[in-house]
Amino acid sequence: MAVNPYFRRNNVGEQNLLESLTTEAIKIHGHEMIYIPRETVTEDKILGEEISKFKDANRIEMYMENAEGFDGESDMTRFGLDIRENCTFIVSKRRFIEVMSHNPTIRDLGRPREGDLVYFDYPYNLFEIKFVEHDNPFYPLGQRYSFKLYCEAFKYTQEEIDTGESDMDSAVQAVATYKKQFTINISSGSGSYVVGEEVYAGTSDNKHAIGRVDAKFDPTGNAPYYLVVNVNKGNFEIGDVVRGVTSTVAYTITAISDTDTRTTNSNIQDNEAIDLEANRDNIFDFTERDPFSEGQY
Repeated sequence: MAVNPYFRRNNVGEQNLLESLTTEAIKIHGHEMIYIPRETVTEDKILGEEISKFKDANRIEMYMENAEGFDGESDMTRFGLDIRENCTFIVSKRRFIEVMSHNPTIRDLGRPREGDLVYFDYPYNLFEIKFVEHDNPFYPLGQRYSFKLYCEAFKYTQEEIDTGESDMDSAVQAVATYKKQFTINISSGSGSYVVGEEVYAGTSDNKHAIGRVDAKFDPTGNAPYYLVVNVNKGNFEIGDVVRGVTSTVAYTITAISDTDTRTTNSNIQDNEAIDLEANRDNIFDFTERDPFSEGQY
């Protein structure tokens, strides 16, 4: 039996209508996300890993398919409980190409890329795109109108994330960095840092350490100047000049403390507390060499 001749599969008008309805439905029921393309800076030839940075933030609406909560499994590993938070986002093809038209690489590819990030501001979390499904639904009226993005919670490994979106950058810095407290030589410069600004050590063309000011304690009289920095790239060392990008001030580091006693540390930075309690209570007895046979073997 031949197909119905009164309904044409490749009718451009019907295709445009369905595409507009798909885009409008995502605008109505979706959330405003931030799409961040990955930029490869260098590649580690030994480990085969890329050192990436994320600089370009693009706001776009997406629909979260698993609205009841995150998917994913959890496993107990030797490093503890590994919980994988997965989610699926749907984005309009037309809207995605419009928003990313300034990026020639993505514009030529014509779809989102695996490895790029999606920031969801409701749970304040970053997700990495693991797979892009472009055939679901399967060519209604002969065209594709949306992309389905299978994502997983992003695991930070010292990537440089500075997109200019202050809310997102501050949220990412809070969970993706560790704090260092610097004692600053107040006679080595003038002015004051700005909380939240980016600071670095080295030159503007060769920054060997980058961070963001978390807190500052201005000197009173001859008191030292303390600076708390969230470090997200490289290592600051004694003698380095810490330069502020916004304030343009520069001071020399005279001392570095791993534990900040003036602000509350992140809950994940508990290695020192655990080590202290273990030594205090002597919960491990390393003097016993043969605990099972009591010296019989």
